[in-house]
This record gives sequence, C-alpha cells and structure tokens, in this order.
Amino acid sequence: MAAARFWWITIEYRFAHNMELREKNEGPPLRAAAVLLAAGASRRMRSDGSKALLTVGGRTVIERSAAALLAAPSVEELVVVTRPEDRDAVEAALGLHARFLTAIVDGGEERTDSVRFGVRAVSPRADVILVHDAARCFVDPVHVEAVARASYEHGAALLATRVRDTLKLSHNGFQSEETVDRDRFWAAQTPQGMRAARFLDVLMRSEHDRFRATDDAALHEHYHGPTKLVEGSAWNIKLTTPDDLELGEALAARVSSSLASKPQGS
Repeated sequence: MAAARFWWITIEYRFAHNMELREKNEGPPLRAAAVLLAAGASRRMRSDGSKALLTVGGRTVIERSAAALLAAPSVEELVVVTRPEDRDAVEAALGLHARFLTAIVDGGEERTDSVRFGVRAVSPRADVILVHDAARCFVDPVHVEAVARASYEHGAALLATRVRDTLKLSHNGFQSEETVDRDRFWAAQTPQGMRAARFLDVLMRSEHDRFRATDDAALHEHYHGPTKLVEGSAWNIKLTTPDDLELGEALAARVSSSLASKPQGS
C-alpha cells in the first residue's frame, strides 16, 4: 500500500502537498542536490561533540535535517560536510538515507571553505545546488522545494523571514539612537541555493579573490547581484545554544510522526 511507503507529518512536513507538486511538474524534472553543513565547532552549544549529532525528539539533528531536505520532490542527492572525527557517527546517523548520500567530506577552516568542498562533491547531473545548515532541522520541505525552484528560475534564492521586531540602531552598543524601518529587512535562513554552474563559478572566484562571505547569498550578491527571497517560517530555528535545544524538543513533541526515509522511486 502507498501509505506504507512513508509516514505522514502533521505540522511542518506537509508531504502530501509535496507529492501534489511533483505530479504538477511538466517537462524534465528539476534535479537538485543538497549540501548539508555539519562541520561547526558547536562552541555556543557547550557540547563535547557536534551539535548535529545531538538528539532532539528521539532523532539526531542531522538525520532530521536530511529527512526534511530529501522530502522535497526535486532533491535527489545529499552531500554532507562534517569534521573528520565525526565522519563515522554521521554516516551511521544517516543510515536510513544512505542511497541518497553522494559523499561525506571534511569541512574547512571557514564556512565558505566547507561550502566549497561540499559543492565540488556534488554530481554533475544536478541542475541546482542547495546549501543547508544541519542545525536547522525543522525546515519545511515545501520551503526547500520553493528555494530549489526559485534558484533555478532566478539563478539564486534563499529562504528568509520578514523581521517582525522593532529594530534599533546603536553605534556604541549601549544607547538606542535611531529606529530602523523594519519593512526593508529580512532575516536569512537556509537552505540557500544557486544554479549548479553559477555556484561553482562564485566559489571559484571567491577562492581566487580570497573573499569571505557570511552566507551563500552574500557570494551571489557580491559577484552577480540580487538574490531571490523565498519567505520561510519562524519554525525553521537554528539550534545554537542549550536553550534552543529545549525549544527544539517542544517543536519535536508537536510532530505526531516523522519521515523515516524518502520513498523509493521518488
């Protein structure tokens, strides 16, 4: 039975809608690869190991992220960037998704280096490459798919949310000097993506120029110009501190069932 092929997720993982999107696609299917970043030092988490290997709601953070990415209809392969000492544990954690795992590669000194190593490991058949922080394990697959399609259509795209709080400008860090118009500001999330050839190009150029970017959209902005915004969700939190883990446990508790693995033949 079809129902036995996957488990339904009632809140963020709207898998039924993803399948509907897949049926509506016309022409050659979009082929996206996801690069999952899990090479950070996790200092603010105050954990002995990688935060990507911590457990939230009975599942590792990295497995939750991988499952969400692979639930997007166009994502057909996964590259993981991690620390050398975590390689075996990461491979074990992703056992359910092994058939989609193209490579596990070591991270670099900075984020841009890790992204470069991961993107270079993607197979040449990918039309679009998405980069996602493993610590954002509650990303909605519908949003992953939206970023993939916007990246293909516009050359590059990122998931982001509108800033809802009132913003204050302070030059000395102690006094508020000006109220900033928040309507012009967005908070960047991941995934962020580009057409594969463009991603390889900006990474090559940034390596030559020794340009360091805070995220992938900044690379595109520097070398190509504006990046398409795709509105995301406040649920897509980044697990950075122990307090975030408590919030993650609360989010996981609201999910009645979890996606065990991407269905065969997708």
